[in-house]
Amino acid sequence: MSADNCGIDEDQCTPKPCKAGQNPAETNHERNDINSFDDIDPKKAEETARKLFGHSTKYLLPEHAERGKTHQRSKSLKEVGEKPPPSPTRRKSVRFADALGLELTDVKVITNAERELPPEIPAQVLQSLRRSHEELTEATKQFIEKHRYLTPLFNQPGSAREFLGKVFTQAVCLESAVVSDMTILGTIRVRNLHFEKKVGVRWTYNDWKLCFDAPTEYVHGSSDGTTDKFSFTITAPNNMEVGGKVELCVRFEIPGNTFWDNNQGHNYVFECFSQGYSTLSTSPDDSLWRFT
Repeated sequence: MSADNCGIDEDQCTPKPCKAGQNPAETNHERNDINSFDDIDPKKAEETARKLFGHSTKYLLPEHAERGKTHQRSKSLKEVGEKPPPSPTRRKSVRFADALGLELTDVKVITNAERELPPEIPAQVLQSLRRSHEELTEATKQFIEKHRYLTPLFNQPGSAREFLGKVFTQAVCLESAVVSDMTILGTIRVRNLHFEKKVGVRWTYNDWKLCFDAPTEYVHGSSDGTTDKFSFTITAPNNMEVGGKVELCVRFEIPGNTFWDNNQGHNYVFECFSQGYSTLSTSPDDSLWRFT
């Protein structure tokens, strides 16, 4: 029997798939009842979707879908108060003037002295500088006067090859003389001619207008059997004139005889020098700043 003969619609004869446990007639009935989205009850939309599609996917009407749609904020939009990311900084570079062929100094030449005069130094500043210079000059003079020293004008006799020969020939000879400022520290070597000996130094600092005798002391352990050593100390005046000279000679006495060592008639001479600042200016104008 064909479908045309029985008077039944062909669509109604086509079986519709259904899930297990589901009544096909019931499903077809519900589907036939829904002709458009307007036939769906919004309150039963989820239940209807479950019956139509066989799962719990939520079925929304167009207006409900539009109403329940959630909008995600664009990532490009910034929250209120949020600081924008720092812009990439430009790398800085330093170039020097000489590398660019430029001059390193800027020289200004004053061509019109009447219109462009150098800055004037206040009078009180000049006065203060002059007063400071005068005080410095006076202090320097005192420093020079207090710091004088002697320098021997002869070679040390004890370093000479013929020294011992002179001791045996003269019986007495100055061996060494070192200076510390205005003080002379010396030693004398004498021939051991007698147990009783008297050794002294005669000296002057004003060309023998005045002369002084300085005592000596025996240096313990200095005897070698044929000679003995004595030491002495002489201090010249601190205010001695610069360029002045200290002269001395040595005397050796034994019972019945006296021997002298006067450097073969020239005496042993020490000259007085002063310590000062050769670069010190004597003009107060040199202590001022110069403006050009």
